[in-house]
Amino acid sequence: AMPYEVSIKSRKQQILLVDVEETDTVAELKKKIKSKLGAGPESQQPLFFNGVELADDEASLLEYDVVPDDCPGGPIVTMGRSPWTPFRLQVELPGGRIYQELVSIDTTVAQVKGRITSEVGIPYLAIKLYAKDTLLKDRLTLADAGVAPGSKIRLSTGMPLYAGPAGRLALNR
Repeated sequence: AMPYEVSIKSRKQQILLVDVEETDTVAELKKKIKSKLGAGPESQQPLFFNGVELADDEASLLEYDVVPDDCPGGPIVTMGRSPWTPFRLQVELPGGRIYQELVSIDTTVAQVKGRITSEVGIPYLAIKLYAKDTLLKDRLTLADAGVAPGSKIRLSTGMPLYAGPAGRLALNR
């Protein structure tokens, strides 16, 4: 197995980089964190990944899906129960396809739109995001916008992707 980095995010929002292999157990990961942080209360916190607690000390990182991803710093494991535990936000695209984005409740609507633009290719200015029927304003965090873990939001481009001749005539008036 190839070694890779995992980012450990503390409740104080500090990031600690730890080198691991996917065969490492949760207990071994906790040991590595302790050796960096010391044995204080901070290093006793439960660990979470994608909102799931890494509760089984004997399980490997692979079993919890804490494996290398394409992001710099690798997968993010959160220490302690905190409102910043990452979760998967489901965004329903026009045509019904579902796009999933890993976010936390302090991610802003603008950040979600930016990621959709780079991942899906829909122009930023064309994106309108709705929770139920409420348009989400760019500056709001998902928490402020009332988007909770497990909820789905809807994307509308606010314009037909192909307007046809009638659409162009209307613009010239």
